[in-house]
Amino acid sequence: MKTLLGLGCLAVLALAAPARAAPAGGNRLAPETVVATVGGDPIPAREVQRLVQKTARGQEISAAARPFVEAQTLAEIVAHRLVLSYAKRAGDLPAVAEIEAALSRFKGTLSAQGKTLERFLQTESLTEADLRRQLVWRLVWDKYLPKYATDERMQAHFAAHRAELDGSELLVSHVLFCPPAGSGPQAIGELVRRAAAVREEIVGGQTTFAEAARRHSSAPSARTGGQLGWIARRGAMDEAFSRAAFALSPGQISPPVQTRFGVHLIRCEQLRPGTKTWTEARPQIEEALSRELLDKLADAERKRTKIEFTGRMAHYAPESGEIVLPGP
Repeated sequence: MKTLLGLGCLAVLALAAPARAAPAGGNRLAPETVVATVGGDPIPAREVQRLVQKTARGQEISAAARPFVEAQTLAEIVAHRLVLSYAKRAGDLPAVAEIEAALSRFKGTLSAQGKTLERFLQTESLTEADLRRQLVWRLVWDKYLPKYATDERMQAHFAAHRAELDGSELLVSHVLFCPPAGSGPQAIGELVRRAAAVREEIVGGQTTFAEAARRHSSAPSARTGGQLGWIARRGAMDEAFSRAAFALSPGQISPPVQTRFGVHLIRCEQLRPGTKTWTEARPQIEEALSRELLDKLADAERKRTKIEFTGRMAHYAPESGEIVLPGP
């Protein structure tokens, strides 16, 4: 996949987080290996692996990147499980008849496409139990989200995040740090520390952003002092990069940001305001509010539901948010 970053090195898909040392272990787990439980409900490795493959979109994930990608994916699965736990406690889970009706509709859609349920499950590496859980999730979410994403809340969100939603563009520069070929997960933490040190030099006036890019950046834009040109909130750039860039005001420099290309420092040079109204940005606002609601419900349920990690796969430590690497 091409982006404005040009040639890059494959790193991770999430915002920077320090890694906590743990015994290195293989993470090519057997599909049914349990990697976590949420309220006693097991999460098998295959569920994480399937979503990681979809996220990678056919691209190879380096040894340095894989634990971070898996930890982020596992965190998303845990959040979904917590919301289902919340729905169960609130009496909002769909009845068996609703689930069967949803499954029947899904089979009908597949049939219209000349596909069978068995073939679909095989292609998607799903079991029927996995599919039923997905249908339950959709039924629950279709009940919760419309009540949360009201027009009033959408307008308030638009006002608070106008530059991200109204079609504004940013003129940005960046410094890209790449892990050495064949390096392990610990290399990412070292790059984050290196990027943070370079940022301190820039902020302290010991060097300029352009000079730092020329000296340290692995991206082609190093030749032009890190200049990337104008970017939109959604488009060619990696989502983590865009999210971090649009959190900046002109002249600000981001903390280290990790993407699948490496670790970045991002500087916002200029802002070119957009003209979209909140109604034109409605799909993007709903997406943001969906994320907001997911986090709220999951965080509320964490206080009531026991979450355990088996240590067989990288995960975020609940107390600190650090990456815990898999054990042997």
